[in-house]
Amino acid sequence: MKSLAVPFNMNAEPLTGRVFNIQRFSLHDGPGIRSVVFLKGCQMSCIWCANPEGLRQDNDVLWRASSCQHCGACVDACQKGIHQWSNKNHVIDPSMSCDGCRLCEEACPSQALKIVGRQMSVDEVHQEVVKDVAYYQLSGGGVTLSGGEVMLQPDFAVQVLQNLRREGIHTAVETAGFAPWSAVEKVSTVADLVLYDLKLADDTLHQRFTGVSNIRILRNLEKLLTLNTPVRLRIPVIPGVNDSSHEINNMLLLISNLTAGKTSFQGIDLLPYHAYGVQKYSLLGRDYPASTIIRKGTESNGATFLQIAKDRGISATLSTSLVG
Repeated sequence: MKSLAVPFNMNAEPLTGRVFNIQRFSLHDGPGIRSVVFLKGCQMSCIWCANPEGLRQDNDVLWRASSCQHCGACVDACQKGIHQWSNKNHVIDPSMSCDGCRLCEEACPSQALKIVGRQMSVDEVHQEVVKDVAYYQLSGGGVTLSGGEVMLQPDFAVQVLQNLRREGIHTAVETAGFAPWSAVEKVSTVADLVLYDLKLADDTLHQRFTGVSNIRILRNLEKLLTLNTPVRLRIPVIPGVNDSSHEINNMLLLISNLTAGKTSFQGIDLLPYHAYGVQKYSLLGRDYPASTIIRKGTESNGATFLQIAKDRGISATLSTSLVG
C-alpha cells in the first residue's frame, strides 16, 4: 500500500518518539483487529502494572538469569559498563544508563538479554503499522497508541495519528489522563476514540496505589467529555484494591456524575487483573510492588463490578483482556 504520510515541515528534522513495543493483531485495545504502539515513559507507578519496562523513558535491560551462560560476551561488548563481573558471575549495574546500542543483546549466545526502548520516527512507526491495513479494513480495526503514557509525547502522538487518519485508518489513544490538559486536548482531538483509564475514586487510595493524585485525572476527564471525540472508560479490577462493594459503588457514582448527559461517553470496559507481568519485574531486577497486596491466585471481583454497573444503568463490559 502506498503511504500518504507526510511530515508537517518538509525542512524540519524528523520528529521521533520513545517506543518500547509495537504489538500486532491486538483484539482488546479498541474495535476490530489493531496494532498497538506502546510509548515509553509513565509518571504513575501503579503497583499492578503489567508493563514495568514502559515506566522509564530511558532504555531498560531485560536479563533472563536462568539462561545466562556467564560467558562474558556482553561484558566485552558493552561500552557503558552496565554488564560487569562479580565473583565470576555476570551482574547488571542498575545505576548505569543503557544507550540502546544493543551490542550486548547481539553478542549474547543464549539470547538471555533484551534491550527495551527505541527512538523511532513518525514515518518508521507509520510504515510498521500500515503493514496490517488489510486486517484493519476487514475487521473495522486500526491503530491504538498506548504506553507508558501517550500524553508524555503529545507532538509525536499527534503526527502519528494525523498521518494514519489521512489514510482512513481508525485511531485510538489509551491514556491515564495524568498530564497537562493542553497535551490531553491536543492528542484527543485528532483521535477517533479515547480509552481513558480510571483506577480509583478515592484520592487517598489512588495516591497509595498509583503514586499520584487523581484530581488532575478527573478534571481532564470532565473536560474531555465536552469534546466530540468518543470516550470509553477502562477500569482495571484489582483484588484488594478497587473491587470491594464500597470502592465499586464509589467509582460508579463518580462516573455517573461525570458522564451524565455527555454524548461522547461510550461506556465502561472492566479489565480483570492477572499476574502475567510479574516475571518482567524479575527480568528487570525489581521487586513486584503488588506482592504484599494481591495474594497469588486471587481473582478480581469483575462480575460483581459488572452487575452493579448494570443495576445503575451504566453500559459496561467485562473484558476477556486482562490487566496486570
